[in-house]
Amino acid sequence: MMRKKFSTSVEDYVEAIYFITKEKGRVRTSDIATFLGHRPPSVTEMLGKLQRKGLVKHRKYGDISLTAAGIRVAEEVSTRHKTLIDFLRLLGVDWRTAEIDACRIEHVVTRRTMNRLRKFVEFVQKNPAGLKWIERYKHFVRTGRHENSGEAT
Repeated sequence: MMRKKFSTSVEDYVEAIYFITKEKGRVRTSDIATFLGHRPPSVTEMLGKLQRKGLVKHRKYGDISLTAAGIRVAEEVSTRHKTLIDFLRLLGVDWRTAEIDACRIEHVVTRRTMNRLRKFVEFVQKNPAGLKWIERYKHFVRTGRHENSGEAT
């Protein structure tokens, strides 16, 4: 089944509301503005759009919550985000860069590719002792040389 495609901005807002809800229990316009680095009037405008799409419940000056559909979208985006961070960290990318890049990639990667990345990350994480090639890869990243050959590439 193909997921309904939402804009990057819609996914970012829904994901922000999801994270803030988990962290604080309640979400206000100012929380979203701070989280995303946007001005409160812009957040208010987007909340109207999200409400029309059936992703949030919000009354003026009241708390904001995700609908069941909004939660599904947020969980899907959050899962993509986490998988991408885990994948980038396996490649040796530092945490901050992995976080930034995952935020960008999560909106454009196809479902098929995302499923393959998720399976790869799961495979590596569940079989770390048997994956000597990961350590050889890390050595190659550090030195530019293959561990066994001593040749630089």
